Amino acid sequence: MKNYFYILLLLLCFHPSKAQQITGKVAGKNDKGSTDVLTGASVYYQSTTIGTFTDSVGSFKIASPETLPAKLIISLVGYISDTITIDKTEQKELKIVLKNMLTLKEVNVVAKQGSTLYSSVNLINTEVIGGKELLKAACCNLSESFTTNASVDVAFTDAVSGAKKIQMLGLDGVYTQILSENMPLLRGLSAAYGLNYIPGTWIEKIMVTKGTGSVVNGYESISGQINLEFLKPETIKNRFYVNVYASDKGRSEVNLHFNKKYNAKWSTLLFTSVSDMSHKQDRNNDSFLDMPLTRQYNIFNRWDYKSGKKLTAQFGIKALMENRRGGQSNFNYNTDYKTNRSYGIGINTNSMDYFSKTGYLFEKPGRSIGLQTSGKWQMQDMYFGLRRYNGEEKYFYSNLIFADILKTTDHKYKLGLNYIYDNYNEKFNDSTFKRTEEVPGVFGEYTYTHAENFSLVAGIRADNHNLYGLQYTPRLHIRINPTKSTTLRFSGGRGFRTSNIFVENQSVFASSRVIEIKETFKPEIAWNYGVTLNQKFKIMDNEAFVNFDFFRTDFENQIIMDLDQHVNKVVFYNLNGKSYSNSFQADFGFEPIRDLSVKLAYKWYEVKTTYNYELLDKPFIPKHRIMANLSYSTYREIWKFDFTTNWFGQCRLPSTVLSPVEYQLPKESNDYFLLQAQITKKFKLFELYLGCENILDYVQRNPIVAADNPFGPNFDASMVYAPLEGRTIYFGIRLSIK
Repeated sequence: MKNYFYILLLLLCFHPSKAQQITGKVAGKNDKGSTDVLTGASVYYQSTTIGTFTDSVGSFKIASPETLPAKLIISLVGYISDTITIDKTEQKELKIVLKNMLTLKEVNVVAKQGSTLYSSVNLINTEVIGGKELLKAACCNLSESFTTNASVDVAFTDAVSGAKKIQMLGLDGVYTQILSENMPLLRGLSAAYGLNYIPGTWIEKIMVTKGTGSVVNGYESISGQINLEFLKPETIKNRFYVNVYASDKGRSEVNLHFNKKYNAKWSTLLFTSVSDMSHKQDRNNDSFLDMPLTRQYNIFNRWDYKSGKKLTAQFGIKALMENRRGGQSNFNYNTDYKTNRSYGIGINTNSMDYFSKTGYLFEKPGRSIGLQTSGKWQMQDMYFGLRRYNGEEKYFYSNLIFADILKTTDHKYKLGLNYIYDNYNEKFNDSTFKRTEEVPGVFGEYTYTHAENFSLVAGIRADNHNLYGLQYTPRLHIRINPTKSTTLRFSGGRGFRTSNIFVENQSVFASSRVIEIKETFKPEIAWNYGVTLNQKFKIMDNEAFVNFDFFRTDFENQIIMDLDQHVNKVVFYNLNGKSYSNSFQADFGFEPIRDLSVKLAYKWYEVKTTYNYELLDKPFIPKHRIMANLSYSTYREIWKFDFTTNWFGQCRLPSTVLSPVEYQLPKESNDYFLLQAQITKKFKLFELYLGCENILDYVQRNPIVAADNPFGPNFDASMVYAPLEGRTIYFGIRLSIK
């Protein structure tokens, strides 16, 4: 089946052709009688799919009609459409002035848009989590932004560090490419704790794509892509914004936004965030803190430039400093560090990031060129008891993209060059690990759109990895709309990545297991295939939808972390056998009454991997999950009420049959419910919100094995499958000043 991908993609060649064009300018009369250039006006031939849009100065170019005479229609919302008759292929530049529609008496129109959208128009299956959805929970950082979303799961990695990881399609988050405005964001050393580095208030929306994504964004996407769109100066009207959060567990956070528009070309947005967790808690009296003490400082400044014509640019810089302290509640760094008197953990992270995006629009409609660059420096120093880790990463990324159309907008293509430099310098105890990855690459992507009923996106890229040689990444996406309310999508493709076993498996630090690396690692390679069906309909004249998707992931190679082979050892090796994931999800959403929305979701996972020649369920992955979300808001959203229930089924636990009886665990975990609720009251300038997480106060009992002897051979804090924090009540305020 893999060969079919290569054959199909090679057949999709690009053959640009020159054709005579008709040019023109579109303006519109305003209420004062003067004219303004109109940007984004539609220009198309009647009864055809050939069309374009006016650029930032009102200009357009469109291919001459194939048959004469032809009707050229110019339209824009708020203006009366105009029709021009084209009776010859060579025309002087057209000058069209649209008349403003008659001014009506003031009418207030109130419309509601869903906080989560499944688009039937997007070429690639994408779920958009909007700003309203992010406000349904405290959402202090990215790891807490998916509590009301069924597509992405979030879990703790261990019982001492507070680190969280995401899961998609039953696979760990390292197989999901996390992007910042279509550029790689969380990877390398930031893979373990990076979800906590992105404050939720900075995010405008999150776009979740299951399965392989676009080749334009790289080769690392295997189970999906999560693209974060941050707030931009031109998208928010508030000059100043503050969010203050506090919980009964002693956690507090303050987020400030400063928005400044200097002139028509330059604008800037400054984000600052301070987070603090300074209250010690040990509810189960195992002598270990339930959550580490944390202090984080985060600042991000972005600038936007618009020339007013064809050139746009964005750039920014971000800095972060975070300190975590945990372990036994009586641990004292000054007296106990590097001793076995008391078990402590410490994680110090410092990082600097920058990004830049520059785009240029040519005179020809649909033709553009853009350059994306980003860089990162990160230092991470950690100790877990007597284990020490120091890591430094220097990363640079660049992506040059050229986009154009082939005769009409039905045929589009992108070509590009990509380069990645990634340097690691790691030290674990007394062993040093150094490597430098340099990956130049080229890619091409073709998009065909037939009206609103069919679209195809086919891409392929070739990347020459300095350590693993030439790698090919083909991908294909097909969208079919049999009816206006039915969308069927197919996707498939290949992805590959390099593994960082220490930062991606931090749970091994939180145990006494001996770490054994059996062999030299190969790159992780997998094929992903999926099908999605989205159906919209009405129930009692109210909008409703159902969404079904099934995805299959097959690994050619995978780095296996084996906890079953030995009780006191964790073994890393390349896959020798099968490893796959089957994922099915069904979503249902509707509004039974006005302003009340209901979302229901069910997920089934079958994730199996070969451990020491035996095909087993991957541990800590529940096979069944159910989510239900209820949201109600009053008129103009003065009051908002949100309630979410999640049920997690049983999952396999690593074998402990060879451990002493008192330290043995059952073969499977318990199932459990997680409930949360939030109430928001809107005032003129600010909002107050009150919420409760884990309403039933469910926590995993005794999550740390052999907590009474943390320096003994059986100590293990990595056997985590359920929440570690009990019921949490929080309160906050959001203040906006225009």
